[in-house]
Amino acid sequence: MVFASLGGQPVEVVASKLKAGDLLGLRYGAYGWPTSPASLPQLPDRRPYGSEKAVTLSTAMTVELAFLLGAYASEGHTTRSNWSVIVTNSVLDILQRVQEAWASCFGLTARITHQTDRCPGVVVSSKRLVEFLELLGCGSRASDKAIPDVVMASTREHLLAYLQGLALDGYTANTGAGKWAICLESSRLIDGMQELLTRLGIVNAQIKKFSRRTGKTYFELYAAGPWGQELCRLVPFLEPDKAARAAKRSHVYRRLNGGCHPRDVGARAVPADPARSERSQRSWQGTSAVLATLGPPDEAHLPSKRPKGPSASRCQTASLAGERTR
Repeated sequence: MVFASLGGQPVEVVASKLKAGDLLGLRYGAYGWPTSPASLPQLPDRRPYGSEKAVTLSTAMTVELAFLLGAYASEGHTTRSNWSVIVTNSVLDILQRVQEAWASCFGLTARITHQTDRCPGVVVSSKRLVEFLELLGCGSRASDKAIPDVVMASTREHLLAYLQGLALDGYTANTGAGKWAICLESSRLIDGMQELLTRLGIVNAQIKKFSRRTGKTYFELYAAGPWGQELCRLVPFLEPDKAARAAKRSHVYRRLNGGCHPRDVGARAVPADPARSERSQRSWQGTSAVLATLGPPDEAHLPSKRPKGPSASRCQTASLAGERTR
């Protein structure tokens, strides 16, 4: 069974009934979260390599390990020539938290480095640690990073901690309805993050961006309007400047939209508008119908006021991503 629209309201249908042109839908937030920490894979025992430092390896995921893996995914890389792992950031408090996480999660002493021509970073050296990150499938460079399977199988609490580390590379845009976004070189990492946001119920999308300066293609994942505001609430920025911009954007959005949330918009019918084309009208009505299936928001955190006036259209345009069958 798949969730699709065959020209009417989105419903569950048998996949064999789909034909070219039918729209497949994504369920946002319909995920059964694990209740116990994910088990970590273990490295095989071997003799120490030279004067190799002893490493303590956990058997299950923890909040601080999840954050550390997220920080490595966004701001870290591995140098195999000297078995070092480096995580960079310009905020000293964040560097100190990463330093403490290496100690609490692996029993390793890391050092904070400051170089005049580079961003400050936390450096830890351990062959065993590098092997463990490779075992998890974290990747070593920006282009081959990926979300480990153990993170994908983690609890909601651990997932949010991982995303907070990953959000060290995120940002907010203060144009239009505003958005939360992150731009990375690895398409695998962006695809995995998109799956995690979908599990959290955050409507999102991704686009490619080509940099003439580097000659590389990057992938941006974003959540616009109130979905971005909800993501900022779930995964607060740790950098003070980013947190301040996110708070300012949240205040502006609530003022302009009366606390509107897309799920509230999807619960009511969208009237026909003769100014729109027939194709646009079908897309508009389909979006409203799909959003109506998302269920009620968390009343403890999400406002329930409906938009009024021209600003209402900003909330109504939050759409459910779909793809046409081929």
